[in-house]
Amino acid sequence: MTGMASLPLRRKFSQTIENWFHEDMEHPLLVTGARRTGKTYLLDRAGAELAGDQFVRLDFQTDLAAVERIFDGPTDDVDAIVRRLAEYKGVDGLDPSRALLFFDEVQLDERALNSLRFFAGSRWRVVASGSLLGVATRQRKLPFPSGVRQATLLPMDFEEFLWALNEDAMARAIREHSASFEPYVLHERALDLYRRYLMVGGMPLPVRQYRDTGSLDAAAEEIAEIESTYTADMTDVDNGISGISAKRIWDSLPKQLLRASTKKFKYSEVVRGGRRARLLEPLEWLAAAGVVSINELTRDARAPLAPYNDEEGSFFKVYVADTGVMFNKFGVSPALFVNPELQASLSSGFRGALAENYVMQALKAAGLKTFYWMPEDNGQRGEIDFVYQTKRAEVIPVEVKSARNVSAKTFSRFMRESHAPFGVRLSENEFGRMELENGTELRSLPLYAAFCMDAWN
Repeated sequence: MTGMASLPLRRKFSQTIENWFHEDMEHPLLVTGARRTGKTYLLDRAGAELAGDQFVRLDFQTDLAAVERIFDGPTDDVDAIVRRLAEYKGVDGLDPSRALLFFDEVQLDERALNSLRFFAGSRWRVVASGSLLGVATRQRKLPFPSGVRQATLLPMDFEEFLWALNEDAMARAIREHSASFEPYVLHERALDLYRRYLMVGGMPLPVRQYRDTGSLDAAAEEIAEIESTYTADMTDVDNGISGISAKRIWDSLPKQLLRASTKKFKYSEVVRGGRRARLLEPLEWLAAAGVVSINELTRDARAPLAPYNDEEGSFFKVYVADTGVMFNKFGVSPALFVNPELQASLSSGFRGALAENYVMQALKAAGLKTFYWMPEDNGQRGEIDFVYQTKRAEVIPVEVKSARNVSAKTFSRFMRESHAPFGVRLSENEFGRMELENGTELRSLPLYAAFCMDAWN
């Protein structure tokens, strides 16, 4: 890893920014996502590359009082806003055909966020970022701006993690084997890197720390700091929710995902006597902040998939948005988890919870809207971890196995009864495929290849 410290992290999202810059003059780009996913760093780098000295960033965090004055007056007069912006930054000669204006953490100023609607169709390219935008918009007085293109920056997936470690060849090979299903000669090494990704996760600072030092403990220190930031956000007295309840939900997630039976979220495991009416708003805050992902139940086996709603609205699972933060919450030493002999002492439930959380993160990064599935007959036990609908209206089941035992009766039943063209089984086993009796196909992928499922949508 020596010699890589100066290299920037390669992100798939860079292509999204570049495509927008060159192809969409009509709409400002609003980049959302959880804190610490690297929005500012990525947009700064992209802006410098795309616009050079015509790139100007407004930082609403460091000098909000002064920056707010730029938006005094009518927010529909975008040329006046740009003039005041240029005065504030001390720049001359902004050319609307080349310039790129970046409003960083725009949710901190309601008028600035509202002004984006007036930049739509103007002469100026504007990109904005918002870490807690989903939270802030719930308390807005002004309407959310129309005419704005939105995109979400998520934590780095395993493919991007491999790129960061200069393992581009392995990333390409994994994609090739996901198409051919032939055994991969570096299977065990890829599994080892997958396990390291479970601990490091996809937040840029921990990834960079691990890449530059090779130390899992150094990465863990960065992750602990990120979780402290999240905790401070959720317990902030000004956020309009019960910070105590939000923190209790956050702390309950490892226990919820370790449950041997269904991992359905249970309010009663947050606090004794916990009820939906009391805990729903803090839970929605965590989801809006991007620090958790919610996977709802569906009982549909054919498209279109829709969430199952009972009177209580309580059939869903909650995952941590980043696997590194999830691992940190368990309080397990990285040295224990990375050692094959010591790892055997860890419970299968622990390994299963990590694998399932990782797959949820991978599927979301692949742009797939997921559910979990249970049969209509409540007398039938079992569930499928994930199902998703392709653009061709096919419903694909995904079963997650943290070890090499891959038996799953419910999965087999779903494959028999549905019209799915194939099902996916993610485990520590090699690549493979098997034709089933009803003419469908079971595709077996190693867990490290979950990012390749974007090619099947």
